[in-house]
Amino acid sequence: MKGIIGLLLFSTMMWGQTMAQYTIKLTVKQMAGKKVSLACHYEEQLMVQDTVALDNNGVGYFRHASKKLASGIYMLYFSPSSNWDILIGSDQSFSISCDTSQILNTMRIEGSPENQAFLEFQKFMVEMGRQNSTIREEFRKDPDNKKAEVREKYSARYAVLDKEVRSYIGTILKRFPGTALATFARFTLPVEIPDFSKEVPEGTKDRDMEIRRKSFFYMQEHYWDNANLTDSMLIRTDIFKKQLDNYFSNFVINYPDSLYRACVRLVEKARPNKLMFRYLTDYCLTSTFENKIMGMDEAFVKFGQRYYVDVTPEWVTPERLKTIREEVIKRQFNLLNHPAVELKLSMLEGEWVSLYEVKAPFVLLLFWEPNCGHCKTQVPLVRKEIYERFAPYGLKVFAVNTHTDKKQWEEFVEKNDLFDFINCWDPNNQSNYRTYYNVFSTPVMYILDKDKKFIAKSLTVDQMVDLLKHEYKKMGIEVQ
Repeated sequence: MKGIIGLLLFSTMMWGQTMAQYTIKLTVKQMAGKKVSLACHYEEQLMVQDTVALDNNGVGYFRHASKKLASGIYMLYFSPSSNWDILIGSDQSFSISCDTSQILNTMRIEGSPENQAFLEFQKFMVEMGRQNSTIREEFRKDPDNKKAEVREKYSARYAVLDKEVRSYIGTILKRFPGTALATFARFTLPVEIPDFSKEVPEGTKDRDMEIRRKSFFYMQEHYWDNANLTDSMLIRTDIFKKQLDNYFSNFVINYPDSLYRACVRLVEKARPNKLMFRYLTDYCLTSTFENKIMGMDEAFVKFGQRYYVDVTPEWVTPERLKTIREEVIKRQFNLLNHPAVELKLSMLEGEWVSLYEVKAPFVLLLFWEPNCGHCKTQVPLVRKEIYERFAPYGLKVFAVNTHTDKKQWEEFVEKNDLFDFINCWDPNNQSNYRTYYNVFSTPVMYILDKDKKFIAKSLTVDQMVDLLKHEYKKMGIEVQ
């Protein structure tokens, strides 16, 4: 399923190739007679775009008569231990020379001021990284590093480095406005968080926590301030996906509406750029689909409905779109805190029973079948661990047999003494329960409250026991 729902972006459209040409002369004497590849960064992968065999003088050309490379960060791949990143922007006719033993110090670029500036930026950041490491090591070895005044001293040194980096990138933005280099350099800038300690008075209750809270919500609001989400070159870097993952892991609260709003806000920022909009829409769909926290599937349903059901995305194949829409439908009827669809089914004895007529503080809704290997262990466990423990306090089990063989059903009920369950079935699926309750494998279990709203799903028996204990405790009932 992940392969269908997930990102399918490796197409000509995604790379944004246009009718033009590129010619990149490469001179690397150590690679004479050997192959060198030009590979585009894409998430954690490298997508090879061109390969050339250098002549006996170590000279070769990456070129194409009618295709222009999409802007981004590309790797010159000499060997597993020898490679270097270059920038592909609007200048696509230039030359590069280097010595593979000392690439950074020997690389020369002619014909592309933007790429030359990127090389200088790389050198600058390497030096800043070296200085940062020195400060960190000195702090680690300082015997007084627990003292506030010592920490402030090192913080001041870090602040100096940060100021230098911001100044350097500011110069790039002025020299190369609107370029791929400007987009990339700005994206590397950390968001500046105000000093909220000045806003929260001394003596405030839980002052440190309040400062952290303000910092968190500021970062959540401004996380993408330095990202030009209308420039698809960011997709072709090795840092954009990492920043996306970090944002959703650390700055989006795990609540369905929070996740949904964060996704919508992000993709709408990118709407002016088709490629970026497509990438982020598919990324958010996948992120919401793969979120396994109970109840978070509501974000997937709402996002999928808005961007894949209510409209037809032009980049999605009919097969994939059909699968996405089916997944949305299967989940939209069984979301947490939403009412369950009524079930009126025939019981084992032949009488009819209505789910909504079952009076109980909690109903365990169980879909199972007698030939399912997992059901053979889980259904008796439901009786022992859940029913026997909570039935004295009103819980009932509404057990729907999904198999069509009545004799096997009867035998299983008798063998496992399930007569206290509300045993029912719908052999012809006239109630459409498979769609309403996402029953495409067994067992499937839900817990409903007295109003038949979903309060739990996709939990193990042990997890359901813990949840029910918690729910009963809220009612003033301690269950052991």
